[in-house]
Amino acid sequence: KAVKPILTGIGTMAQGKSPVLPERGELAEINAELNRAGGKLQKQDLARSEWINGISHDIRTPLSIILGYASEIEDDNTLPGETQAQAGMIRRQAEKLRSLVADLNLASKLEYSMQPTTKTLISPVELARQVMSDFINNGLDKRFNLDLCVDAGAEKVIIEGDHTLLIRTLENLIRNSISHNPHGCNVFITVGADETSCTLKVDDTGSGIPEPLLSELNQAEISPGKPDEKGEGAHGIGLRLVKRIAKVHRGKIVFSNVDPHGLTATIELPIHNRI
Repeated sequence: KAVKPILTGIGTMAQGKSPVLPERGELAEINAELNRAGGKLQKQDLARSEWINGISHDIRTPLSIILGYASEIEDDNTLPGETQAQAGMIRRQAEKLRSLVADLNLASKLEYSMQPTTKTLISPVELARQVMSDFINNGLDKRFNLDLCVDAGAEKVIIEGDHTLLIRTLENLIRNSISHNPHGCNVFITVGADETSCTLKVDDTGSGIPEPLLSELNQAEISPGKPDEKGEGAHGIGLRLVKRIAKVHRGKIVFSNVDPHGLTATIELPIHNRI
């Protein structure tokens, strides 16, 4: 009887919450230590999330200045072509940094349940069209081509979810295909549906990935990849964020290689209704 509250308290700590155990009885000392440990862990987690949020906020202004001036130099036809190309490279890397910071901030909020999911009724086809349009309108590199495929019946499907999070999911999957295939590839977004679920699939005609890494991507949690020669991880926070978002929406995501080459990411989400 005295041990049962301790087990409950340990379970509470495993969920990232602070236990409140009665500090009396034969095992009062253990209960008190668990209460103190839980409170300390919660404070550390809060401090980390606040630090990440603060860094994300502070970096916005200097990053906006870098992007603004780099874009002006890139578009200035009076400058040498080499200078314009270098400015374009600065702009693309700054945009990548902005996306990584946004992912880091969002992943932190999801981890500590501070990101309220504002669920609305969404057409997955319109969602996919919006993401594809945004990529094209924001100057998609000519080495890459985006196509949208809509299966029969998918136009009438409605899902319930957080529009911003689902947009970020598709953006991260497309950006993953682009960043890991620097020589270019075709990227296909496919929206499908069956009786109970809707699928959002992102295929590319890139180089694909080795089977051991594919197995890691399909694990419950993606472990941080070892840095490559450029100091970048193989598949980082973007894909871990995608898995968390799918979980928040009571869905799942599966990665697989395309024959003869390429990568497929398939998100399966429950259908709310049909129109």
